[in-house]
Amino acid sequence: MVSSVSVFVILVYLLLLVFVLIRRGNEISSPWLFLLRAFFPSWRFFDAPGYQPRLFVRAQLTSTLWTEWVMFIPRASFKFADLFHNPINNLRMTEQTLIDHLSLDIQTLTNTGDVRTLVSYLLVEKVAYQFIQRHLSGAQINAYQFELRMLPGLENDPSDSTILVSPIIKGMSHVS
Repeated sequence: MVSSVSVFVILVYLLLLVFVLIRRGNEISSPWLFLLRAFFPSWRFFDAPGYQPRLFVRAQLTSTLWTEWVMFIPRASFKFADLFHNPINNLRMTEQTLIDHLSLDIQTLTNTGDVRTLVSYLLVEKVAYQFIQRHLSGAQINAYQFELRMLPGLENDPSDSTILVSPIIKGMSHVS
Protein backbone atom coordinates (compact mmCIF):
# COMPACT_ATOMS: atom_id res chain seq x y z
CA MET A 1 0.00 0.00 0.00
CA VAL A 2 1.37 3.39 -1.01
CA SER A 3 1.40 6.05 1.69
CA SER A 4 -0.06 9.48 1.09
CA VAL A 5 3.37 11.08 1.66
CA SER A 6 4.85 9.04 -1.19
CA VAL A 7 2.02 10.03 -3.51
CA PHE A 8 2.49 13.68 -2.54
CA VAL A 9 6.25 13.57 -3.21
CA ILE A 10 5.72 11.92 -6.58
CA LEU A 11 3.08 14.49 -7.54
CA VAL A 12 5.34 17.40 -6.57
CA TYR A 13 8.17 15.87 -8.60
CA LEU A 14 5.93 15.41 -11.64
CA LEU A 15 4.59 18.97 -11.36
CA LEU A 16 8.12 20.35 -11.18
CA LEU A 17 9.12 18.19 -14.14
CA VAL A 18 6.19 19.49 -16.19
CA PHE A 19 7.10 23.06 -15.18
CA VAL A 20 10.71 22.58 -16.28
CA LEU A 21 9.66 20.99 -19.59
CA ILE A 22 7.25 23.84 -20.32
CA ARG A 23 9.95 26.42 -19.64
CA ARG A 24 12.49 24.49 -21.72
CA GLY A 25 14.73 26.92 -23.51
CA ASN A 26 14.03 29.66 -20.99
CA GLU A 27 16.56 30.35 -18.29
CA ILE A 28 15.47 29.20 -14.86
CA SER A 29 17.05 31.61 -12.42
CA SER A 30 15.41 30.65 -9.15
CA PRO A 31 18.06 29.47 -6.69
CA TRP A 32 15.76 26.74 -5.35
CA LEU A 33 15.09 25.30 -8.80
CA PHE A 34 18.83 25.57 -9.55
CA LEU A 35 19.53 23.33 -6.57
CA LEU A 36 16.98 20.81 -7.83
CA ARG A 37 18.45 20.52 -11.35
CA ALA A 38 20.15 17.24 -10.48
CA PHE A 39 16.73 15.59 -10.19
CA PHE A 40 15.64 16.52 -13.70
CA PRO A 41 17.05 14.96 -16.84
CA SER A 42 18.80 17.17 -19.33
CA TRP A 43 17.61 16.57 -22.87
CA ARG A 44 19.96 19.13 -24.48
CA PHE A 45 21.86 16.41 -26.33
CA PHE A 46 18.75 15.70 -28.43
CA ASP A 47 18.44 19.28 -29.72
CA ALA A 48 21.07 19.15 -32.44
CA PRO A 49 24.57 17.82 -32.81
CA GLY A 50 26.88 20.65 -32.02
CA TYR A 51 29.77 21.67 -29.87
CA GLN A 52 30.38 19.60 -26.74
CA PRO A 53 32.33 20.74 -23.67
CA ARG A 54 35.47 18.71 -23.00
CA LEU A 55 37.99 18.96 -20.20
CA PHE A 56 41.71 19.04 -20.98
CA VAL A 57 44.32 18.76 -18.23
CA ARG A 58 48.10 19.06 -18.09
CA ALA A 59 50.56 18.69 -15.22
CA GLN A 60 53.87 20.24 -14.29
CA LEU A 61 56.29 17.46 -13.37
CA THR A 62 59.41 19.57 -12.76
CA SER A 63 59.91 23.32 -12.57
CA THR A 64 59.98 23.60 -16.38
CA LEU A 65 58.52 20.34 -17.75
CA TRP A 66 54.81 20.30 -18.55
CA THR A 67 52.96 17.30 -19.97
CA GLU A 68 50.85 17.57 -23.11
CA TRP A 69 47.18 18.45 -22.76
CA VAL A 70 45.16 15.27 -22.11
CA MET A 71 41.43 15.09 -22.77
CA PHE A 72 39.15 13.63 -20.11
CA ILE A 73 36.84 11.13 -21.81
CA PRO A 74 34.72 8.87 -19.62
CA ARG A 75 35.02 5.37 -21.06
CA ALA A 76 32.77 2.56 -19.97
CA SER A 77 33.99 -0.95 -19.45
CA PHE A 78 31.60 -3.59 -20.66
CA LYS A 79 31.25 -6.50 -18.27
CA PHE A 80 28.13 -8.44 -17.40
CA ALA A 81 28.43 -7.45 -13.73
CA ASP A 82 28.28 -3.78 -14.75
CA LEU A 83 24.60 -4.23 -15.57
CA PHE A 84 23.92 -4.60 -11.84
CA HIS A 85 26.61 -2.55 -10.10
CA ASN A 86 28.73 0.00 -11.89
CA PRO A 87 29.87 2.79 -9.53
CA ILE A 88 33.09 3.75 -11.34
CA ASN A 89 31.47 4.34 -14.73
CA ASN A 90 28.56 6.12 -13.05
CA LEU A 91 31.08 8.41 -11.37
CA ARG A 92 32.82 9.13 -14.70
CA MET A 93 29.52 10.00 -16.36
CA THR A 94 28.62 12.23 -13.42
CA GLU A 95 31.97 13.99 -13.84
CA GLN A 96 31.19 14.63 -17.52
CA THR A 97 27.77 15.98 -16.54
CA LEU A 98 29.55 18.29 -14.10
CA ILE A 99 31.74 19.54 -16.96
CA ASP A 100 28.57 20.17 -18.99
CA HIS A 101 27.10 22.12 -16.06
CA LEU A 102 30.26 24.23 -15.78
CA SER A 103 29.98 25.05 -19.48
CA LEU A 104 26.37 26.16 -19.01
CA ASP A 105 27.30 28.15 -15.90
CA ILE A 106 30.03 29.96 -17.84
CA GLN A 107 27.58 30.81 -20.62
CA THR A 108 25.12 32.32 -18.13
CA LEU A 109 27.76 34.08 -16.03
CA THR A 110 27.54 37.85 -16.02
CA ASN A 111 30.50 39.98 -17.05
CA THR A 112 31.14 40.96 -13.44
CA GLY A 113 31.01 37.38 -12.12
CA ASP A 114 34.10 35.36 -11.29
CA VAL A 115 34.09 31.81 -12.62
CA ARG A 116 36.37 30.67 -9.77
CA THR A 117 33.58 31.29 -7.26
CA LEU A 118 31.19 28.85 -8.95
CA VAL A 119 30.66 25.54 -7.19
CA SER A 120 30.80 23.75 -10.54
CA TYR A 121 34.24 25.30 -11.19
CA LEU A 122 35.60 24.13 -7.83
CA LEU A 123 34.27 20.62 -8.41
CA VAL A 124 35.70 20.46 -11.95
CA GLU A 125 39.02 21.61 -10.49
CA LYS A 126 38.96 18.55 -8.24
CA VAL A 127 37.92 16.28 -11.14
CA ALA A 128 40.86 17.61 -13.19
CA TYR A 129 43.29 16.94 -10.35
CA GLN A 130 42.04 13.39 -9.80
CA PHE A 131 42.07 12.69 -13.54
CA ILE A 132 45.66 13.83 -14.05
CA GLN A 133 46.73 11.81 -11.00
CA ARG A 134 45.12 8.68 -12.51
CA HIS A 135 46.55 9.43 -15.93
CA LEU A 136 50.12 9.88 -14.70
CA SER A 137 49.75 7.00 -12.17
CA GLY A 138 52.00 7.95 -9.33
CA ALA A 139 54.19 10.63 -10.89
CA GLN A 140 55.08 13.60 -8.70
CA ILE A 141 52.85 16.50 -9.76
CA ASN A 142 54.07 19.96 -8.79
CA ALA A 143 51.16 21.85 -10.33
CA TYR A 144 48.40 21.37 -12.87
CA GLN A 145 46.15 23.36 -15.16
CA PHE A 146 42.91 22.62 -16.97
CA GLU A 147 41.02 23.97 -19.95
CA LEU A 148 37.42 23.72 -20.95
CA ARG A 149 37.08 23.53 -24.74
CA MET A 150 34.06 23.26 -26.97
CA LEU A 151 34.69 20.53 -29.53
CA PRO A 152 32.48 19.90 -32.57
CA GLY A 153 30.11 16.98 -32.30
CA LEU A 154 29.09 15.11 -35.43
CA GLU A 155 29.86 17.96 -37.79
CA ASN A 156 33.00 18.00 -39.91
CA ASP A 157 34.24 21.24 -38.37
CA PRO A 158 37.80 20.57 -37.13
CA SER A 159 37.98 23.76 -35.04
CA ASP A 160 37.63 23.98 -31.32
CA SER A 161 37.27 26.91 -29.01
CA THR A 162 38.69 27.27 -25.54
CA ILE A 163 36.17 28.87 -23.22
CA LEU A 164 38.09 28.58 -19.96
CA VAL A 165 41.75 28.29 -18.99
CA SER A 166 42.38 27.86 -15.30
CA PRO A 167 45.31 29.49 -13.57
CA ILE A 168 48.21 27.22 -12.62
CA ILE A 169 47.09 25.34 -9.52
CA LYS A 170 49.76 24.24 -7.05
CA GLY A 171 47.70 21.78 -5.01
CA MET A 172 44.25 20.62 -3.93
CA SER A 173 44.18 21.59 -0.26
CA HIS A 174 41.10 23.84 -0.44
CA VAL A 175 38.61 21.32 -1.86
CA SER A 176 38.23 18.02 -0.07
